[in-house]
Amino acid sequence: MQNKNTIPFKHWSHKVGRADPVTGVVPPIYSEIVVAVDDLHQSISNLILTPLGSVPTEPEKGCDLAPYIDRHADIAIPNVTRVVWDALTMWEPRIVLQEVKVVQIGEAHFACNIYWRPSESVLDDLRVTEVSVGTSVDRRVA
Repeated sequence: MQNKNTIPFKHWSHKVGRADPVTGVVPPIYSEIVVAVDDLHQSISNLILTPLGSVPTEPEKGCDLAPYIDRHADIAIPNVTRVVWDALTMWEPRIVLQEVKVVQIGEAHFACNIYWRPSESVLDDLRVTEVSVGTSVDRRVA
């Protein structure tokens, strides 16, 4: 397992391993981390897929999507859009939310497309270019 004190990134988290929806196989990710923009992608997914009240120390964290699962699209889509928008603007200050677009992809099955960009403060501390012996290396810094 990686020592968290040696990770040279400010924006990082442990990689979450979700089972493939088709095969049910969980990827081997023990001790892997995600950093920078990949950390933001994972954080957005985690927040949307976390049921409201399931985090004991932060019971308001997550999305209350259960009431809309079996609703008609005319009711579900605007409500899911609102719930996702509210959760992301409240709990993920590292992003600037542009749009939340919810589409129906099956009976009582919806997909959320989240359009966002990293906030300026996040962009300020993500990258530095180091030039060494004629080779340009792009790396992220803390």
